[in-house]
Amino acid sequence: MPGPVVIVESSPDTPLVWFDITIRGGASSDPLGVEGLHRHAGLLARRGAGSRNRSQLDETLDSLGAMIDVGVSRDSVSISGLSLSRHLDAVIDLCADVLGDPRFSPDEHARLLRETPQVLDEIRDDDSALATRWFDWLCSPGHPYGRTSLGTEQSLGRIDRASAAALWKREVVANNLVIGLAGDVDESAAHRIVQRLVDRIPRGGRATTLVEETGEETDARRGRRLILVDTPDRTQAQIRIGHLALRYGHPDTAALGIAEAVFGGMFSSRLMQEIRVKRGWSYGAGCALRRSRMPHWFEIWTAAAIDVAGPCVKLTLDLLADYAEKGPTDEEVEFAKSYLIGAMPFHVATARQRMQLAVRDAVFELPAGYTSRLPEAFAQLSPDDVRAACARHLRPQDAVTVAVTTAESAQAALADANAGPMTIVDHDEY
Repeated sequence: MPGPVVIVESSPDTPLVWFDITIRGGASSDPLGVEGLHRHAGLLARRGAGSRNRSQLDETLDSLGAMIDVGVSRDSVSISGLSLSRHLDAVIDLCADVLGDPRFSPDEHARLLRETPQVLDEIRDDDSALATRWFDWLCSPGHPYGRTSLGTEQSLGRIDRASAAALWKREVVANNLVIGLAGDVDESAAHRIVQRLVDRIPRGGRATTLVEETGEETDARRGRRLILVDTPDRTQAQIRIGHLALRYGHPDTAALGIAEAVFGGMFSSRLMQEIRVKRGWSYGAGCALRRSRMPHWFEIWTAAAIDVAGPCVKLTLDLLADYAEKGPTDEEVEFAKSYLIGAMPFHVATARQRMQLAVRDAVFELPAGYTSRLPEAFAQLSPDDVRAACARHLRPQDAVTVAVTTAESAQAALADANAGPMTIVDHDEY
């Protein structure tokens, strides 16, 4: 019968077991206006379960030399951790409590609601994190991946304990789980562990999403736009530039992976050479297609001194336009292929790494081994294939630019960057 997807990577070299219990759903499934609900539910479930309150759960884990952490992404909520193999059954029992019998303590609920705005304040004090937060929100208006996993002051005020508990009960079901185990564990032990994890939860069904697979455009996503996030007394600008692109697993994923490496994925990439090496405008510059289950951003990042922020944005957009039109050279493609194929063994060197990649593939609903087999796909691609993918998926005409800096000092130069209509916002508006 259907049940959780189970991934086992055995490696008895050390008496340790890593585990990832992934619940499909995530921040992209938060109700509109209640952003942060998945994060709140996951963290609250970890703050006391079964017969133990938060302190007792932490003390038990400390006595076992183990850890259990909760993570939230756009596509999932994960309970991950590490245990000595001799204590694995006891630690898994604690995980089973978090999954099937969380307390959702009223006191912890109230405490978490008080703590989360402090995290938001910390992001507002970190220009790089703030640039990413604003870019995610405004890159593709209306796209569920634009919803913040942390929430806003307004959305946090709409989170109630009953809704968090109902979400957990609805999504923590056997058929909605991907369970990964790595280290000192064999198939027999894995079967026993999975049974302990799912014994107290219903079989249920998989989480659904409202994201459209096609990533179809709307008027709000067309044309260049520039958002200047006004932050006082800055000498630098944190810059993000990009647009909605394809999903990880699209037939052109491998070709875009090569294109990404050439343009901004290596020290020899065009962005690094033009922005750092030739002009000294920034310590670094790069780009990536964000890896997610649905269409996500192609994003460029850099940081420049405030006096060159405008020219830096203009140059980056010009480089992107040229790259979309002409693509990489034959020599660049061959070098990037060699780099990517040579780097893959470092990403699958340990049982834990292999397990985590396999879990991600399963959450993204990709064939087993998809990521680990990408070098085979890289090797089969020609420079013309990569250039064609650039022409299909890079859209400099729709690039969104976010610059976190001081408006008084940077506004004039940014207005001349050919980045589209400018909107100035205060850094603490979102």
